[in-house]
Amino acid sequence: MKVLRDPQIISGFICENPVDELPELTHCGEALCCAGHHRGPHAHPVFEFLYLSRGQATWRTQDETAVQHMGDLYIAYPGEKHGTGPKRNPENQHLWMGVDLDSLGREGRRLAARLRADRPRLVPGCQEIEPVLRTLVRQVVAARARRTEVILSCLRLFITLLDQRLDAAAGAGGAETPRLPYSHGVQKAVDYLHQNLQRRLPLADLAGVATARSIPHFCTRFRREVGLTPAACHLQLRLTAAREALRQPTIDVTTAAQQYGFSSSQHFSTQFKQAFGVTPRAWQVKARG
Repeated sequence: MKVLRDPQIISGFICENPVDELPELTHCGEALCCAGHHRGPHAHPVFEFLYLSRGQATWRTQDETAVQHMGDLYIAYPGEKHGTGPKRNPENQHLWMGVDLDSLGREGRRLAARLRADRPRLVPGCQEIEPVLRTLVRQVVAARARRTEVILSCLRLFITLLDQRLDAAAGAGGAETPRLPYSHGVQKAVDYLHQNLQRRLPLADLAGVATARSIPHFCTRFRREVGLTPAACHLQLRLTAAREALRQPTIDVTTAAQQYGFSSSQHFSTQFKQAFGVTPRAWQVKARG
């Protein structure tokens, strides 16, 4: 185990080739990163899965930028250079592991083939995966008896849960959005944001829905729990919904912009490119194949 000593990291560690009996698990780790975190481009010969348990992070490959929120699973593909985005990340906490899926039995090979075919980048709403990764990491660090058996069970459960999330996303047309375990008031506000993607919402309305004692108190609590301001969270939800709507052959960029409350198609395109790294028109062409 290597303790991460870096001014950008509050605490963290990484384990390379942690279990001799399981070469399929190439590395794993956890880090609590301070505001301003930056990671340069790097690549692995295997799949890397990165789960965000706190805050927000932006990751970038050669031609794509992805904004990751709490509960999202980020996927980097074998040999693919990836690192943090053009802006330094806010404070965040994440767990990760590198896995040679092709060597992990029939289930691993099937998942690897599915990922290569569909190329998902972010899989939202993966909270059930967090305890699996934490158990795996604890077993690696503690070196307990029968840990190889437990870690292998964790890897198999991870594969099953990820397959389940991919099935759910496919069944919802890719539009499924996570429901995070926030406090009651913040959860009500988040639900209200999901229900009103067609227009911008006044902060007073959100604070009222959350039954907060004041707007500043609501904004502070919302940002602490969600990792974003209410406006930034709503913008991300609207952009994500608009992106999925663009898969439909009857929806063009102007229609999507109007449908999700953007003042103009130009404003929509600017916000879309900042969030996803490509223009909506370019993404639409790629999505429709």
